Amino acid sequence: MASVILQRARTLDTMVDLLRQQAARFGDRTAYVYLDEQNGEQPISFRELDQRAKAIAANLVAEVEPGERVLLVYPAGLEFISAFFGCLYAGVVAVPATYPKPRRPLPRMASIARDSNARVALTTRQTLDTVDMSQQDEVVAAMHWLATDEVPSSDAQSWTRPDIDAEQLAFLQYTSGSTSDPKGVMVSHGNLLANLEAIRQSFGIEVDYSSREKIATGVFWLPAYHDMGLIGGILTPLYVGGRSVLMAPAAFLQKPMRWLEAIDKYEATISGAPNFAYEYCVKRTTAEDRAKLDFSSWELAFCGAEPIRAETVRQFTEAFAASRFRPDAFYPCYGLAENTLLAAGREHRRAPTILRVDRAALAEGKVQLAVNGSCENVQELVGCGTAPAEHRVEILHPLTGQMCPEDVVGEIVLQGPSVAKGYFGRAEEINRNFHSRVCGIEGEFLSTGDLGFFHRGELFVTGRLKDVIIIRGRNHYPQDIEATAESAHSALMPGAAFSVSVDDEEKLVVVNQIDRQLDKSEHANVISAIRQAVAEGHELDVHAVVLIRQSSLPVTSSGKVQRSLTRDQYMEDKLRVVHQWKAPVRPASPGGQKRAEQNGQAPRSNQLTGDVFGVEQTAERIEAWLEEWLVDRVGLDPADIHRDKPFAEFGVDSLTAVELSHELEEEFGVPLPPIVAWNYPTPAALSRYLAEQSIGKDEPVAAVEEEPEAADEDLEALLSEIEGMSDEEAQRMLDGE
Repeated sequence: MASVILQRARTLDTMVDLLRQQAARFGDRTAYVYLDEQNGEQPISFRELDQRAKAIAANLVAEVEPGERVLLVYPAGLEFISAFFGCLYAGVVAVPATYPKPRRPLPRMASIARDSNARVALTTRQTLDTVDMSQQDEVVAAMHWLATDEVPSSDAQSWTRPDIDAEQLAFLQYTSGSTSDPKGVMVSHGNLLANLEAIRQSFGIEVDYSSREKIATGVFWLPAYHDMGLIGGILTPLYVGGRSVLMAPAAFLQKPMRWLEAIDKYEATISGAPNFAYEYCVKRTTAEDRAKLDFSSWELAFCGAEPIRAETVRQFTEAFAASRFRPDAFYPCYGLAENTLLAAGREHRRAPTILRVDRAALAEGKVQLAVNGSCENVQELVGCGTAPAEHRVEILHPLTGQMCPEDVVGEIVLQGPSVAKGYFGRAEEINRNFHSRVCGIEGEFLSTGDLGFFHRGELFVTGRLKDVIIIRGRNHYPQDIEATAESAHSALMPGAAFSVSVDDEEKLVVVNQIDRQLDKSEHANVISAIRQAVAEGHELDVHAVVLIRQSSLPVTSSGKVQRSLTRDQYMEDKLRVVHQWKAPVRPASPGGQKRAEQNGQAPRSNQLTGDVFGVEQTAERIEAWLEEWLVDRVGLDPADIHRDKPFAEFGVDSLTAVELSHELEEEFGVPLPPIVAWNYPTPAALSRYLAEQSIGKDEPVAAVEEEPEAADEDLEALLSEIEGMSDEEAQRMLDGE
């Protein structure tokens, strides 16, 4: 296939050629800057990255054969990038995985290790010293672990280029799907180069390599093991000879202004995130915060990885108009790991297209523009543009296999050099969706499982054929959540998990059948057990739990759960409810003082000093504040709060824990790490720690071993994709890492 994309790819057969070319071209120019928690800068140049990759590769070839898989287990930072290219320089296949928690096993990482059959894992010395391998799966514990930050750069002298070409696999991108059945997308060097060029063209990045003043700069907090974080945030800037400023997902989650301030400070031209992150910025910043920012350099703010909301586009654009954010900088796009990353994007420097359609007609697969009508009857959709050059997007009728005309909903199918090779180690039937046929068009297509339509030549994505739940940019498979919920109590029977839209945000609902013999007085305890199990197992905050009569769950004739019908019955109040719980409406303001100001109260100073209070008195004040916060934020009954009860048992997930840290900072004026609620996991322990920090004492507290990047798991917290906000799905886009 002759094309501009492929012609450029031919000059760069592999990603190894790309980095070596950039190292030769740019030398000591900074390629990446990592911002630590103190906003300190850790830079690495193109030449240094090339040397580190060679050194790591030279050590790897003694451990693995060409083409073998190697697990990458890293906290946020630059070492992941060196290790990723070290794998490519050794001719082995990189397998990015989520960062583990020290005291708990990580089922998703174990599943990835088993599925990829990786024998070697790369990480940092800090991780090896922190993680208790006896708590991990036997496959993970049995792997040979290598701390790459201890590899001397002088080892680069013994590196020799591997015998690889464009068809060689570069890495496996594990999708944020079912923990029990992870699928590793096989991405080749050729796929990567084709998609990177497609991104460059779609984003309109024109680089003058002779001028240091026109360097494209990006700022990103997305997790490196997520396809958007790796390809969009790390590899694209390298491809165009630009500079990427990186930070931990937890840094964004705790204080989104850090991301926004970095865009301003480094005069970023490109940055982006899932939809939820833009909403988060609007909710967690004030007009005063925004007035201090200057986004005049921000030319492209891409948005993808989850449904893009028209209201988010409007709110962010309006909120940050004072920051000189331009409406035409907002760049909605569509992509997926099976297509490497980008599959469609609008013309850059053109305001997003927002289409108002009739909701009822859309449910029937037809697009009918809404001229008048109430909000209840109208659904707004955001356009995602068109396919890049030499790529193709079509809409196929799911039943007939025929191409759909404009304004008719069907399945989105893709064709082009970015389509990956399939899922690693999967039988032919599993990979069948990579070999779909379209009547009248030559070649094979990728069936995405996504629904959409074309309107005036632009792609609009409407939903999923499957039951994937997308919350805060991370995918969660309902069967995983259902299994966790059912195991939370012996009286529970099979149920259904799904999401509903609440105030333009997706929320999780869990429905379970309950044993009719269970005493009614136990129902509240059962619901509490479900909330705790889901929070601990998936890092998800449950919006509602519904216990229904035994044998009343909608199922098919073969016994499969009908989740869509269950959701419909929930929305229409038609479930046979025995007992239910729903989270109370939460205040939009992030901090206690801001809530008081919004209520017309005078802001109070809660700065804690030892001049007035001792440790015990200060801890008591903080405990009282925490109790009020748990009642207000999590919807607990004060009678259910116990000072020595772990936050996880209150249904506090990772993102909520990060928000708690931020609000404690605002309320009491003491700097805190974003995961302080996990390190000091009870109100009593956290209150005493904060009291001692504020007074300057260093007394021992019953704290949990430090987890430097645990919050990065929020967000498949990236978001998850920020592997989800769950331990098992580890794409915390918002855990972000």
